[in-house]
Amino acid sequence: MKAYIEMKSKASLADGSIKLSDIADVWASPDLKEALEKEVVRHGIDGRYSIVTSTDIQRKYELMYPEIVVTGSTYTVIERIESTRSSILLLGLVWMLLFTGAALTIMYFHEDVSMAETQLVIVNMLGTSNPNWFHIPYSIGIGAGMLLFFNRLLKKRFNDEPSPLDIEIFKYEKSVEDFVRSSDEKF
Repeated sequence: MKAYIEMKSKASLADGSIKLSDIADVWASPDLKEALEKEVVRHGIDGRYSIVTSTDIQRKYELMYPEIVVTGSTYTVIERIESTRSSILLLGLVWMLLFTGAALTIMYFHEDVSMAETQLVIVNMLGTSNPNWFHIPYSIGIGAGMLLFFNRLLKKRFNDEPSPLDIEIFKYEKSVEDFVRSSDEKF
């Protein structure tokens, strides 16, 4: 009876045994699929990352299930998820630090490019002498521009395109996976 096992490229697991269903998709008859998915591939995760290769899977099951076919990724990088406590105080401190840093960055940029003088010229061109009214729509525009740039408002996305932040996170995760695959050590 044929069974197809498609390895995933990465998986995130808490401590414990690594089951085949955690690292691969199984296509087989219902009884065989259930039996394979419950099989323990490895007991525990060594370090932060661990690797299971398609060769490991093939060797483990070739005697019990000779018609097994392993496809998909050659390696599955398994990341151990550590339980974390959420801290409102820590969140508040990090948020204040980032907010203050962003505000200072914008203020220093505006000072470097003489934005105050530029805004005075714009306000004078619009025919008024009081420049303070211009700050409110300008500030709203900066905030709206940042929302559009990062392509999300909380969990809601504006469109299906990835944001620059999503792309950078993807590149970072890919680099970590490549590093873990290329080194034989467990991290």
